[in-house]
Amino acid sequence: MAHEKLKLMDISVDLLAAEPVGEDTGAVTKVTENSEQGGQRTILLSSVHNGTHLCAPAQYVSGGKSLDAYPIERFFGECRVVKAKGALTAAWIEKMALYRTDKLLIKGEGKGKIDVSAAEEIIASGVRLLGTDGAQIAIESQAAQVRRILAEGDCLVLEGLNLEKAETGTYFLFAQPVLMEGCEAAPCRAVLAEDYIYWNR
Repeated sequence: MAHEKLKLMDISVDLLAAEPVGEDTGAVTKVTENSEQGGQRTILLSSVHNGTHLCAPAQYVSGGKSLDAYPIERFFGECRVVKAKGALTAAWIEKMALYRTDKLLIKGEGKGKIDVSAAEEIIASGVRLLGTDGAQIAIESQAAQVRRILAEGDCLVLEGLNLEKAETGTYFLFAQPVLMEGCEAAPCRAVLAEDYIYWNR
């Protein structure tokens, strides 16, 4: 069968092991209790920005869309993985030739961050989902401006990925967030399909 050839790569991080994103986020608190049935029951206290998570425009734009406002089709599709470290500018984005690429993942060991010019070029190029293996997508000094540009351009941001095993190239991305009404972000289980051509059959 065709689906037996499909190679899947989990690019999520363990929510419980992930480092907190910023001082205001805090670590995940886990409480496990014995259930009446003899098994266990686990309770978690966590920010929606911990671990691998998707961010919607509502995080940075007043009246912006929350994640539940998007159709589920928005969270999967063909994507491109590129390697980059340091401050990424518009010139770097232009070199990527992102024609017909609406989902882009940056692999840089958490050190590839975009500036304002790159954010503007990303939106102009038609990218509508931008991912990173870092805790933040933007360089610190321009973070608020970058996130506002992405939000106003209706670009979702996928943070906290594990791209260690992902080589540069084209894949099929699955990154469905947990359904939570009115939230600006949500944890998700992100997966790459290496044999993405299967999905075009």
